[in-house]
Amino acid sequence: MAIVLGASWLSIPAFVNGFPFVFPDSVDYLVFTPHIYRSPFYGLLIFFFHLDRFIWGPVLVQALIASHLIWVLVRNFAGEPKLAWFGFIVLTVGLFSSLPFFTGFIMPDFFTSVMIQTFYLLGFQRAKLGKFEQIYFLLLGCVAICAHVSHLPQAILLAFLVLVLHLCFGNSLPTSLRRGAILSIPIALAVCATMLNNVLIHGVFALFPAGQIFMLANMIEQGPARDYLQEVCPDAKLRICSRGSTLPDKSEEFLWSTDNLQRLGGFEGMREEAGAVVAGTIRTRPSEVVRAMASSIAQTFLVHAPGAELFPLSNDPWMVDVLLKKFGPDTLRAYKASLEARDLIPRAFLRRLDELTFPAAVLALLIGVACSLRLGLVDTLPLTLFVTAALMINNVLCAVGSGVHDRYQARVTWLMALSTLLIFARLWRKETARVASGRVVGQSTSPGSAETPAFTQPNRVP
Repeated sequence: MAIVLGASWLSIPAFVNGFPFVFPDSVDYLVFTPHIYRSPFYGLLIFFFHLDRFIWGPVLVQALIASHLIWVLVRNFAGEPKLAWFGFIVLTVGLFSSLPFFTGFIMPDFFTSVMIQTFYLLGFQRAKLGKFEQIYFLLLGCVAICAHVSHLPQAILLAFLVLVLHLCFGNSLPTSLRRGAILSIPIALAVCATMLNNVLIHGVFALFPAGQIFMLANMIEQGPARDYLQEVCPDAKLRICSRGSTLPDKSEEFLWSTDNLQRLGGFEGMREEAGAVVAGTIRTRPSEVVRAMASSIAQTFLVHAPGAELFPLSNDPWMVDVLLKKFGPDTLRAYKASLEARDLIPRAFLRRLDELTFPAAVLALLIGVACSLRLGLVDTLPLTLFVTAALMINNVLCAVGSGVHDRYQARVTWLMALSTLLIFARLWRKETARVASGRVVGQSTSPGSAETPAFTQPNRVP
């Protein structure tokens, strides 16, 4: 019941909106549109929960997954299923973090933080999980990796991070390998599923067949690829040279808003040429590429507002058509009446709130870790290091591959607040145990205790 109530609380922003939060890409996930640049598995997953009838099904399931993960983490850090701590943490992250905007979002970005949490539980707290829980988190980790094309490289780096942290905390290499080996299961399953989809659906034997095109668009926006093309065109006889004077300034415009990419052959037709341009840019302008990447990565730590992309949809006619045909007129009316469709989401307020709460969470995390180490609670250190490194991995990969967008960072920033609260739950557990042991000692030495029975005390003069 607590998990269900927690999920309900995390769904309130979507309920207030009057409709699940959607993005232009949400339409593809609702209709199984096969694209070489997008994973189909999130759309396949949510189909089993909406069944073309109940649009709220996917977001309610996402809220349940998030609530259950918080429940398990609270149980492990507080030492028991502590309702007070669980309620406090769910209430706090629901009010002051980006989490509820992603539980209510029909987008696979929700599963980025799910992947991080499952990898932490399997990598560092597997002994505290039951057999059924271990199987569930293995499958959930596989689903989370498959949900988005950016998750597989992150998962590989997270598994390596688990191994490194175990070695840093004094475990031998064989022990560290054994503890981290379980993470190879969801990664291997995700690799097989991704490769199978790319081969059977797109006829491409590659894990990331569109990755180089996103990098090309990013390098064009940042400048190095544009400079490279100006130098080698038209002698290089590249198709993109014909668009040299019309290449847009923004990667989003190159990929989606203009017909530049389509005139060059789309994602399928530009795969090899994009790879050649990216390689040539890196080879001839390494310092420019490094500076551009460093600038983008630095921006990701400042750009993470929840709800920043919740505008009225640019492909609204397509969404209207899909909702009407698949879910019916009532669902369509709810979508049209939603705050997002009417451009009433308070994005500026959410950004200002995030500019206060995220730094506060980081500061509180540092204080919590310092207090934990002072009390000898070194078991809080893996959580802090793992979540912090996971956030950095997410930011770096997204900045290099797709550019800087609030959504990519906001999907994981809430983990800092969660980690802070879990550490304080661990401190509470330590303090509770200390007080309890003090009471036991006090009772054992007080008059009337077992060691000094009352009937052996000397008579006292009234």
